[in-house]
Amino acid sequence: MLMHSRVFLIVLVLLALHGCAQPVQKEVAAPETPAPAPVKPAMQVVVLVSEDTPAYSDVANALARQLGKRGSIRYLSGHQVDDLKMVGAYSNDEHKQIVSIGLNASVAAKRLGNRQVVFCQVFNYQDYALLSTRHKGVSMTPSLRKTFITWRALSPRITDIGVISGPGFDDLMQTAKAEARNHGINLHHVVVNSDKEYLYAHKQMAGKVQGYWLLPDNRVLSGLVLRDVMTFSVRNSKQVAVFNDELLKLGGLFSVTTDPQDIAQQVLERLEQAQNADAMPGPDIVYPDKFNLRINAVMAQRLDLAIPGVLKKYANAP
Repeated sequence: MLMHSRVFLIVLVLLALHGCAQPVQKEVAAPETPAPAPVKPAMQVVVLVSEDTPAYSDVANALARQLGKRGSIRYLSGHQVDDLKMVGAYSNDEHKQIVSIGLNASVAAKRLGNRQVVFCQVFNYQDYALLSTRHKGVSMTPSLRKTFITWRALSPRITDIGVISGPGFDDLMQTAKAEARNHGINLHHVVVNSDKEYLYAHKQMAGKVQGYWLLPDNRVLSGLVLRDVMTFSVRNSKQVAVFNDELLKLGGLFSVTTDPQDIAQQVLERLEQAQNADAMPGPDIVYPDKFNLRINAVMAQRLDLAIPGVLKKYANAP
């Protein structure tokens, strides 16, 4: 009997100890969700325009429509002292980004070294040292890819194209040569320092190219030489891609010009990428993706080129 009592007590003690060993359930508070960081409003944009001409005002108007109340357009007066004073007023306003359209506005905006600036409609930007970590641009050269795609479609047998310019376009030419190679075309680039050198180089390369790609480099391509260049090209049955529609009348095969809406869109994308940043991200220069195209149907027939169906809507007599 005593033995049974002891066993019973041992069992009771073991059961009691087992009960004490059960884990205590504690309520754990859910971690607090951090409050979202306040979204900073998009920066205001000041658009500086060199002068009221279509090449500049069309881009400015396209920007104004997309920026709405966030943007303001300021035209330069043409008086250097007044313009520099007006531009300088934005040097300490860290809540604004700047767009400069045309050379004069872009040169004036250089003094805003501590502000983000996107320039456009400037061809020879290298001559004026417009690039910096905060100042970058959108090229006024129409889409290189589509230029060579169009040329190849118009002239499937073309293999060699000449291009002449003044100094300072190494980056553009490197990009253009790579794009031309993608479409089976060799791009021959010659650098000259005057319009006389331009005309000489144009004639010298005639034996190895079937066409010329004209760039609007007025440092080395004067109006007088331009006419001589076009006359020589027509007489020697050379295909010429020109930079404005008026040159189609002088024998250009097709013209490619930038699209103001596309330039504005490229500028806005650069501004958006740079929001709340210090430096301007991305490459120094971005190239437009679109262009306006016109084909000289008379010149195409003279050169024995059949205009593809997809391009016929761009063809007419100049």
